[in-house]
Amino acid sequence: MYEEIYDFKNLLSAYQAARKCKRYKRNIVGYGFFLESNLFKLQRELVSESYTPSPYACFTVYDPKTRKVAAPAFRDRVLQHSLVSQIEPLFERTFIYDSYACRKNKGTHLGLKRIKKFLQAVRSKYGKNKPFYCLRMDIEKYFASISWDVLLSITSKIITCPKTNTLIQKLVTTHKCLDTYNRIIPLPQDVIKQETRQGVPIGNLTSQLFANIYLNELDHFAKEKLRLKWYARYMDDFLVIHPDKTYLKQVRKDLEIFLDDKLHLHLHPKKVIIQNVKSGIPFVGYLIFYDHVLIRGKTLLRTRRQLKAKKAIYTKRGEDRKLLAIYSSIRGHLKHANTYNLEKNLFKNDQPPESRKKSVYGQLKLFTFMAVILMITCISW
Repeated sequence: MYEEIYDFKNLLSAYQAARKCKRYKRNIVGYGFFLESNLFKLQRELVSESYTPSPYACFTVYDPKTRKVAAPAFRDRVLQHSLVSQIEPLFERTFIYDSYACRKNKGTHLGLKRIKKFLQAVRSKYGKNKPFYCLRMDIEKYFASISWDVLLSITSKIITCPKTNTLIQKLVTTHKCLDTYNRIIPLPQDVIKQETRQGVPIGNLTSQLFANIYLNELDHFAKEKLRLKWYARYMDDFLVIHPDKTYLKQVRKDLEIFLDDKLHLHLHPKKVIIQNVKSGIPFVGYLIFYDHVLIRGKTLLRTRRQLKAKKAIYTKRGEDRKLLAIYSSIRGHLKHANTYNLEKNLFKNDQPPESRKKSVYGQLKLFTFMAVILMITCISW
């Protein structure tokens, strides 16, 4: 396996995947200008096992909520793509079906469909007059709470190649951070805790896979030990549907004990909720009912704010193509819910450039048609 990771063809494919949708950024252009020599250098470091991750660029994002991000250097991202392409299929076989985050052919829309199917199934089994409940849970500061030792013990059970395990250990435990002036700064404690050997940087490609691997232990406990039928997870948000509220309270205790004892994680005290499903289940950005789907209020509010801000920027610059991409993205999210009236209201006085062109073109065609009819009438008369 290790030889496949540093194979030149795989490194080249990893480079192409790493630059996707951002190939014109300065650091990526610089890396690609001397692509062959850079890839050969990375390959030599891997062959000699002298590879060490470069320092991260640390910054803060504020939307949808405040997060500290540690972004790896581009060379490290290339390596991570190559590594993930080799180890992901091994772990994919162990994942349960109803885990949707950061997986091929999964994602938010499958999660939406599955929760709707769960609601229809439980309603069909117990009858529409019986009340049903949903236990929703969230892990507090998940990425910053992942234990390095527990994670490495889990990965070493599946990966038998010693060199690959050593490489994974370097990625998990080696961390330095740079500020905007390329000066070494202390690691943010809400990202990495070296004293307690906890935390994986959100910016790493491998962190997404490692986060799924880590909570895969919880998935199997829920499905195989607790025998939860209507259980689903999207990263660190997970839920259980059942008609018995007392049973869900016991499930919460069992899951909390497992998380604390085995994975050293803690549930967010304000995000553990048992609710009646008649008010809808908020999950993956939607409010899901058994017969229809709505957009969550927080998601809609954020969408309106982003649309207003982006429209002001791109209209001023005259970048209609980028504005059109924003509209397409919003419509792509709305089309999976029952949002006909919402979409009309959202775009009522806010047509995208292409729609304006079509509208003007339609009016011109109507005017031409009426002129021809008038001309024919006059001639006949």
